[in-house]
Amino acid sequence: MAKTGKFINNSAHAVNILANTTYAVARSHNVTALGGNSNIPNRAYMLRTLYIELDSLAGLSAKPTLTIRLTRDAAGDTTIVGDVTASISLGVTTATDGAITVAIDFAYSHNSVTGAIVDNLHCFWKLDQGTGQVRRIELLTEE
Repeated sequence: MAKTGKFINNSAHAVNILANTTYAVARSHNVTALGGNSNIPNRAYMLRTLYIELDSLAGLSAKPTLTIRLTRDAAGDTTIVGDVTASISLGVTTATDGAITVAIDFAYSHNSVTGAIVDNLHCFWKLDQGTGQVRRIELLTEE
């Protein structure tokens, strides 16, 4: 039976990657946009929400922020979603833990100009101050 209606895909990734005050290829992560369900050419979908969880935060003031960027390429040069800065919601009992949630709302098709299916987006991040560890990344898309 063919799909009808809206479908939400959750691409969740447990990671352990440093966060500091600069973007770097070594401090990024490959995010499968449709959770591996993308074998249909010219498929379009909506990028909806990006959630990033952090811990081991250190050297922060009272209002730390995290800036994210999504790109088509691992080098971070072909930007799909430009820099978005969000305040980190720090933990209630553990102030060295925190998270951001960013609403994206962007229509995207994963085909490249060569016709190859490109389901992977690359998430880059940087703190406005201090250091920490990115522990979880979730990208929600809608078909």
